[in-house]
Amino acid sequence: MEILEQLEQRMTALLNRIKELEEENSLLRSELEEARRNRDAVMNRIDGLLRKVQGALD
Repeated sequence: MEILEQLEQRMTALLNRIKELEEENSLLRSELEEARRNRDAVMNRIDGLLRKVQGALD
């Protein structure tokens, strides 16, 4: 029966690890989305400034 107990413990540990990884993945996806939004905002500001400069040069 000891082998069954070991198997049960291992399965429980693996299931817990899967849950931890899913939570970490969700957090990382949220952070990535925020970074993408920030990047897009910066790129939009740069594009606006470049248009201003180009307009001033024309």
